[in-house]
Amino acid sequence: MGSEPVIPDYLCGAVLVSLVEGFGSNPSRHERLISDLSDNCREPFYDAAIQILQSDRDSRGARFLLSVLISRNLLFRALSDPALERGQALTLARMALEMDPQTDIALAKSLAELVLSDADQAALGNAARVIEILGEISNSARVPSLMRVLRNASPYLRSKAVLIIGRGSQSVGWVKSKLAEGDPRVRANAVQSLWGVDSGEARELLRFAAHDDNNRVAGNAVLGLYRLGDCSVIPELARMADHESSLFRSTAAWVMGETGDPRFAELLGRMLADPDAKVRKRAFTSIARIKAAAAHNAHTGNWLVSGYHLAGNRARSGQRRVHVAVVSSDGREYPALLPAHFSLREGGQAVLSYKVVERPLPDAMSVTFVLPRCSASESAPWNQAALKCLEWKRPMDAWYAAPYLLSGAREPGSQAESELPPLRIESPPAAAAFANEPDQNDSADVWSAIWRSLRPGVETVRGKRHLIVFTPADTARFTGYALSAAILSSRASLQVISGGANPHMEAFCRRISASFQIADSAIETILTRAYLNLLARYEISYRRVRPEATCLRIRIHAPAGSGEVTIPLAG
Repeated sequence: MGSEPVIPDYLCGAVLVSLVEGFGSNPSRHERLISDLSDNCREPFYDAAIQILQSDRDSRGARFLLSVLISRNLLFRALSDPALERGQALTLARMALEMDPQTDIALAKSLAELVLSDADQAALGNAARVIEILGEISNSARVPSLMRVLRNASPYLRSKAVLIIGRGSQSVGWVKSKLAEGDPRVRANAVQSLWGVDSGEARELLRFAAHDDNNRVAGNAVLGLYRLGDCSVIPELARMADHESSLFRSTAAWVMGETGDPRFAELLGRMLADPDAKVRKRAFTSIARIKAAAAHNAHTGNWLVSGYHLAGNRARSGQRRVHVAVVSSDGREYPALLPAHFSLREGGQAVLSYKVVERPLPDAMSVTFVLPRCSASESAPWNQAALKCLEWKRPMDAWYAAPYLLSGAREPGSQAESELPPLRIESPPAAAAFANEPDQNDSADVWSAIWRSLRPGVETVRGKRHLIVFTPADTARFTGYALSAAILSSRASLQVISGGANPHMEAFCRRISASFQIADSAIETILTRAYLNLLARYEISYRRVRPEATCLRIRIHAPAGSGEVTIPLAG
């Protein structure tokens, strides 16, 4: 077979387009012809290849064309070519790395040689594009030659090299040494390289950098801490939004948008009236980002959230504490949340400074439902609520049913009332216990049922005892101090839900620091949340912002899901 004719330069582009488009008809022949073109008319070949790769990067012919650029050491030139948009160049770099795992190493070596040569500013501008791409596709562990870039006089190139090296090494000590750099771009990228590094040293360094006198350095540090879940930066962001410097205010707006946290929408809304146009523009962009994040999260997990206020001596010093439980709707997941995932509003005003402590779930617990028994028990809302709680019942937890009669037809004190109700571990028997008709073993009234629930029985109580009591209306009589002493000595927790005003029961709960709530039309919601409260694992403490507030609203905003709850606040 004779050799292929030599293609003149002015036809090279058209021939290359034809070979790439028809590549599939005869791959081996077209591979040879494309390779010959790259050898015989190098510049026209390169120009035509760039034009083809601007629009075609998926066909077999285009992928072979890219492999030729790699083998001819033309990839560096292609990635820095202004004819390719940055996104196009990044896509080609990732494809090249798939074809040749050594691509990033070769690019870094060429980059280091270029920036240490006597290259002009145009060439260094090309290097800037490549180092940005390397930051996306590689890290310092694979490209040690980037250390040589730090000797270049360009602060921009050095700052990009610092970002890649710091991100790859995750060395807090190395990043700390770069914070002494005079150029803020180097310091800012050094701080950014610590994003996601969760250690005590990293957090300490980020907190130090958050007070840098440059807005970019401080903003990167604050965002890094937020992404680690550090809620202490939330008031810091609010202060930055009111900074006298418009640069700091603009950075604050940028950080808020990067978090996607809806709690910042109110602050950003006020920044839309900022006297500086750049601040207003950044605030507008960040609001759009938060709205987009909210729309995305609407399709993630919808969690059930419950909580209760811990009244105590801290209230006198202006402190409040609440316990919060978060569980998936099917009861199979207890999401692991970071402090920054919680946002609080007390009486309609945002609480910016707060502390979250995560505690382990109880190993096991014994839960007694003290509920009224009637002829339509199975359909009663309190029984339906208790059955709903079965979705969150863990296998190791024990359930008891301690029913009492609404009529109070029998006086307390019978032998049946001294016995502990049957222990229920499996869900079906537990469910059946709430559907039975009234019988002679039911207690005469709610006080007798509570007494009965506290007395030791045949079965062994698992873990701590918890009593959830529902009473439809005011109790007919007042109990003495003996029952109060019995509850306190048993260390059992008590949550009471009343269908209306109930002075006797409310006074009793106040005496022993138990939870008391009034439920009119939301019986099922309040009773199920009372059960979820037993699974609380987050304790949130904060200083009151509205002392007269009667409720605290908690919203949870996390990448994996969201939820909210309103918690009544005791006086």
